[in-house]
Amino acid sequence: MSQETVNAPVQVLDPMEQIFDAVLPGFFRPLQGGGAAAPRPNIAHLDVIDRDNEIVVKAEIAGVDKDKLDIQVHGNQVYISGTKEEEQSKEEGKYIYRERRYGNFARTIQLPVDVDASQSKASYKDGVLELILPKAESAKRRRIAVE
Repeated sequence: MSQETVNAPVQVLDPMEQIFDAVLPGFFRPLQGGGAAAPRPNIAHLDVIDRDNEIVVKAEIAGVDKDKLDIQVHGNQVYISGTKEEEQSKEEGKYIYRERRYGNFARTIQLPVDVDASQSKASYKDGVLELILPKAESAKRRRIAVE
């Protein structure tokens, strides 16, 4: 299996994280095996794909009711937020592990180009939110003929 190299010009814009990282880079993020920062559990994990005429954003948000999602697009920024509500049934017994996360989450992503918010589409299936964001006309690649 080959490993893809991703040159992602996508920037995560969590204002609080930027403030803390400016003062103490990586200090407030938990470490995993090799010392790299582990992903934060209460935030949608993303894939962002740049295609010729569109940007595709896929967010892993299993267990979130689609009615509890808020998706906003402005220029080259996408804001995704929502709430994952805790199950109301009380489990009998004592938890040995409790890793599932509940509550509010939010992500703001800065894309490499402006997108057309009026033509954007969202779908949600099997815990994955998929956004199809057509590039703004000014951001689309055009072939120029040489005279």
